Amino acid sequence: MRRVNDRSHTAFGLPGELVLLLHKPHGGHHSAHPDVAVAAAEVAELVLRGHATITDLGLSGSGMRLDDVEPGGLEWLDEALDQLRRKVRRSTGAVALGSWFHSRNGVFKRYRDRMARDGPLWAERRKVFGVEYSKYFPDSEIRGALVQELGEVARQERAVDNRLALLAAIVHGTGLLSELGMDRSERRVIKSLARGEKLGEAVDATVGAARAAIVVAGAAAATGGGDGGGG
Repeated sequence: MRRVNDRSHTAFGLPGELVLLLHKPHGGHHSAHPDVAVAAAEVAELVLRGHATITDLGLSGSGMRLDDVEPGGLEWLDEALDQLRRKVRRSTGAVALGSWFHSRNGVFKRYRDRMARDGPLWAERRKVFGVEYSKYFPDSEIRGALVQELGEVARQERAVDNRLALLAAIVHGTGLLSELGMDRSERRVIKSLARGEKLGEAVDATVGAARAAIVVAGAAAATGGGDGGGG
C-alpha cells in the first residue's frame, strides 16, 4: 500500500495535536468526550502512516483494517498498533470502529502524561482542601500554530492536504470550533470539509473515506458516553 506522506507537527502526531487543542491555554481541557476525540485521531494517524485502511464491515458499520504491523519506533504509535493487532478479527482482518473507540478508554490521559513528560504540555501540582492534583497547560507556541493553521484553512487561505482534512473533521466533531475563536463563516467551511466537500486534489481517496467513517463512528461513540470536564 502506498504510504500517505503527510505528517503532523508534533512528535505525537494527530492524537497529540488533538490533546493540545483540547487543552485550554490557562489549564484544564474542553470536551466531554476527550477519549473519543483522541481515539479518532489515532485512527486518522494510522491511516496517514499506511498502517490501516477504513473498510465496510456491513452490519457492523465501518472498520479499521490492519495493513502494516511493522513498529514505527514511537511509543504512542506502537502502543496503538499493538492494541489494533490484538483486536483485529481473523475473519475480516479488521476491527469495528465502535469497538476501537470503546477499547481506548483513558487514552486522552495516557497521551497527556506522555506529552507532559516530553514537553508539549506541562503539569503544575496544586492542592485543594488538602487534596493534591495536577493542572495541565499546553505549549502556547505549538498550540497557537495549530489554531492559526486551522484558521487559515477556515478562511480558505491554505490548501487542504490529507492531514488537515482529517484534523479539521475531528476538531469539528469535538465542538471546539467556537472555543478556537472561529466565527460562523469559518465554522461553516470546516463543517463542509468534515462532510467531504471541497477537499481538493491534494486529499487522497483513502483519506477521504477515512474522514467520513471517523466522523460518523466518533459521533456515535460520543453519544454513548465518555469521561468529561476538568483538567
